[in-house]
Amino acid sequence: MTAATFKSTFLPLSATMYRTAYGLLGNPQDAEDAVQEAFIQLWQKRDRLPVDEDMRAYCQTLVRNLCIDSLRRGRLAEDDTTAESLWVAGETSASSALETKEAVEQVEQAIHDLPENQQRVAELHLMHDRSLSEIEQETGFSAVNVRVLWSRGKKKLQQLLRR
Repeated sequence: MTAATFKSTFLPLSATMYRTAYGLLGNPQDAEDAVQEAFIQLWQKRDRLPVDEDMRAYCQTLVRNLCIDSLRRGRLAEDDTTAESLWVAGETSASSALETKEAVEQVEQAIHDLPENQQRVAELHLMHDRSLSEIEQETGFSAVNVRVLWSRGKKKLQQLLRR
């Protein structure tokens, strides 16, 4: 895959990838880091990726997994470079797989703990990667109502996940 093809295929997906990362991580810097890491991995795999398929779902899954990994390892501090912390970040044991599953379940549970309309908007936006305008069309809610529900739901999710 050429650089031009890569750009035309993946750069239009960056906003969607960022929304997913920000929704899960709740921090703009961490979300940007997750999207950047996703682009690095996509570039490294560019010759093995099927160009004829819609890559949106693949990119969303990649970013979601990177975010879950970040949540699982507890976001290493910038100045924390001890050998032990680096080992934990690179851990690929069965226990880390279990922790990943638990992190996903924790996010899903937090979404289900939201009020009904916020839950519906959060599920569509985070789990089904719908834009706010698509959610407006699917739910019949007004544009203002969707934005308010998403804003409140996102804030509540961040509170629930910090516990």
